[in-house]
Amino acid sequence: MRLRSIGIGFACALLLAVAARPSTSQNQPHVSSADANEIRFSGEATRGQPFTRDVGHNLFFRLTPATSDEGGGWVIEILPPVEPAGGDPIEFAAIATPPYHAYNDRYIAAAFGYSAKEALQAPVRKFNFVQSIDDEQRASEVVNAALYPSTVGEAERARVAVESTQLMLGTGQLRIVHSKLTSGKDGAPDVIAWIKFEVELNFSSGLTLRQALAPHPPAPKR
Repeated sequence: MRLRSIGIGFACALLLAVAARPSTSQNQPHVSSADANEIRFSGEATRGQPFTRDVGHNLFFRLTPATSDEGGGWVIEILPPVEPAGGDPIEFAAIATPPYHAYNDRYIAAAFGYSAKEALQAPVRKFNFVQSIDDEQRASEVVNAALYPSTVGEAERARVAVESTQLMLGTGQLRIVHSKLTSGKDGAPDVIAWIKFEVELNFSSGLTLRQALAPHPPAPKR
């Protein structure tokens, strides 16, 4: 995600570890011999440790640990197996899951003013994702035009409007089944120590980027 003045992971400098992209040898076996349009799987993640899963469609699901000491947690990511050479890291969920300047459902983390306890109060996280590097680049243009319309001319605005209706997104849902919160001591914040979760991914959801960018009311603080 390469939003103007924000960068690929707006606020990731405060939250995300810079980690190498997964290789197939580091992950659980593929969920199916065929790339099903809908898949389900479960997993567990311990504080400071990533969870990575090959989900088919030339994509990986990843929980990337937060680096903040304010309570830990993870950020949901969808990744290509190999990064393009000579560019910024690529991730497919951030560009398709608004809001872009605030806590959203990609975060299971103490971030943006949320405590670790508050981060766990909503058990279900819903997110969207593009499914190729080319679509990520096209989506970046659309989102930049939506966020910064004054920088886009009429012709360009018309082009990206059409792009937004043609970019089809995958959708996902993560449900926290169990979790453990470690109480802080001597004034330290509580910490998300462990989560057990279930994930559902739909690669043919019918959702377009334009629909995903439709105005949403501000998310209430959990």
